[in-house]
Amino acid sequence: MPPPVTRSGTLPDRLWVPALAGFGLALLFAIVLVVRAGGDVSLLVHAAPPWTDPATARPSLTVQDEEDGFDGQFFYRLGVAPWSTDDAVAGVTNDLPALRNARWGYGALAWAVSGGDPDLVPWSLVALNVVAAGALGAVGGGLARHVGRHAGWGVLFLLWPGFAYSLSLDTSELVASTMALGGLLAIRLHRWVGAAGLLAAAVLTRDTTLVIPAGVLAGGLTGALMARSTNASTAREEVTTPPGAGLDAAMEPIAGPRSALGAAGAGGVAVAVFVAWQLVQRARFGELPLTSSGDNNLSSPFGGLVEQLAVVVPPSSGPDAFRLISMIGLIALIVTAAVAARRFRTAVPIRFLHRSDRLGELTAWSMAVGVVVCLNAYLWSGATAFMRAGTEAAMLSILVLLDTIAASPTQSPSQASTQSSTQTRERGKDRLVVAVALGLSGLWLLTAIGQITKLA
Repeated sequence: MPPPVTRSGTLPDRLWVPALAGFGLALLFAIVLVVRAGGDVSLLVHAAPPWTDPATARPSLTVQDEEDGFDGQFFYRLGVAPWSTDDAVAGVTNDLPALRNARWGYGALAWAVSGGDPDLVPWSLVALNVVAAGALGAVGGGLARHVGRHAGWGVLFLLWPGFAYSLSLDTSELVASTMALGGLLAIRLHRWVGAAGLLAAAVLTRDTTLVIPAGVLAGGLTGALMARSTNASTAREEVTTPPGAGLDAAMEPIAGPRSALGAAGAGGVAVAVFVAWQLVQRARFGELPLTSSGDNNLSSPFGGLVEQLAVVVPPSSGPDAFRLISMIGLIALIVTAAVAARRFRTAVPIRFLHRSDRLGELTAWSMAVGVVVCLNAYLWSGATAFMRAGTEAAMLSILVLLDTIAASPTQSPSQASTQSSTQTRERGKDRLVVAVALGLSGLWLLTAIGQITKLA
């Protein structure tokens, strides 16, 4: 990476800046949650009947009332015994055994961090998410610097309100997102083995991250075909883009077939791992994880959203108002990214759009948005559900915004109007990113306060 730039009175352009911000924010929130819980970190697991039996649960796990139960109890079970196929482990029974075991990575890491001690699993689940927040900040900073922005813009990824749910409910979105975005950064740096490993780890942790390696695979194959069909004078092999070089360098002419196939290979390995893992769970539990949950989560496009909008507009209570605000926040982020991406496509010569990594990211973004569009009414009926389900779409929307707004291509003198208008345009782009950051920050804070107040 190029030497970081430090100016007087500004933050250093180093990856530790967003990493420290993410770690500090997550640690502070975790401390507040544990204090609110009276020091009982197991309350964040949200173990409750009918899936957790108070009579057989370990003394170190507090079992709450049925209405307080949530998915953290299934990750806790994996953290206690990641390989078990028993009906009950430490008092916890899986509602959908194949599906819960397919989302293996977070629980398996908790088991490793706890040293196999079940009493430490509640602490290790929290610790993993706090560390993941710091790692995500560093990865986000790397992605920001790669398109010429200050590393501090990596904080944007951390401000997704869904991560407040991850930290307070012991779920896997933070860990999986860190792995998936790390894989995308590795692809940009042409570290194919590292990219394949990170993307594979992501799909073993959270099945919906499959849209990212699938998009990378599709984008890589498409890029390879485009590169082969181009004139030899323009389809030269691409060199690795220096991080921080800006869009003029990052959007060099079409990637050569080997670079595109490298990206496709990384995505393909992760997709193959996902398929193999699904088959493993079928052999263990007699059904595919995807088929055990797909019918419960998806519906016709916009059907679930429209149905629930009719319920919350106008809002009749505080929870309805918060749900409506969360819906607007998720939709606004996706629409803003879509508008930015479209404006970018019309502003950039078409030959610059053939880069396999950008093509893969946009394809993955489209797939992730498609998942959000098809969420059923049950998931749209609760902010916790749809904000978690929209994590991949949110992460990729932020990435699209950073890429397309951060550093638009330099216009020639004949195309540019005046220096003043150019500066005005650039300030407008910065204001848009700042507005997104402020909106996400406000919704993150509201979500965090709501989760804190729910704890006994």
